[in-house]
Amino acid sequence: MIMKVEHNGKDFESYRAQRVKSLFNAESGANWVNEFSIDIDDIDWGIGLIVGASGSGKTSIGKQFFGTDKIINLYEGWDNSKPIVDCIAPDGDFNQVTAALSAVGLGDVPSWLRPFKALSNGQQFRAGLARLVTEAPGEVVVDEFTSVIDRQIAKIGALAFAKSWRKNQGKKVILLSCHYDVIEWLQPDWVYDVNTKVLKKKLPSGNDRISNLTFGRSTELTGSFLKSITI
Repeated sequence: MIMKVEHNGKDFESYRAQRVKSLFNAESGANWVNEFSIDIDDIDWGIGLIVGASGSGKTSIGKQFFGTDKIINLYEGWDNSKPIVDCIAPDGDFNQVTAALSAVGLGDVPSWLRPFKALSNGQQFRAGLARLVTEAPGEVVVDEFTSVIDRQIAKIGALAFAKSWRKNQGKKVILLSCHYDVIEWLQPDWVYDVNTKVLKKKLPSGNDRISNLTFGRSTELTGSFLKSITI
């Protein structure tokens, strides 16, 4: 799968713009074109991760990935006149919603009774994950995954999300992130690095479908580590 990202804009000729070009031997910043090859047709996958620096083209790739724009933001679309427990799958099963909240690590029950805007950054992130896991669209791209939260919360949140999402058989999610530290916790089926244009993927090994690739965890997952996290 070849994806072409192209951005066109105005070539500014102000004094400062011209001086920047002169001082740093820079060309126009008006046009930016790049191609990315993400060949994943040979694997059965449910979780994909695209990582790279800000401005490297992740969001543009995400918008193209499933043929239409299926990109979402975990922090958007909340009704702040209602508690989050009423906003997640409002017509769905109550037990499924509360189970999803607990599964992604938002076990603070009083927080379920608060509107989204009243939650901390970590709580908002986990509420967004619970909504995504519960609604479980067939194909979805999540932008800015773990971008605005504490890195410990990000790692544990990624671990909890992956465990919950894998129960949605046949559903596909692509996460866009500028942070590499979630890879070992998320254990995605494939990772594409936009900066290096390198794709790493898990391939089934034999009939038992045990992966021949595990993204190593450098941090030991222990009770003491989990206890140190403040949401």
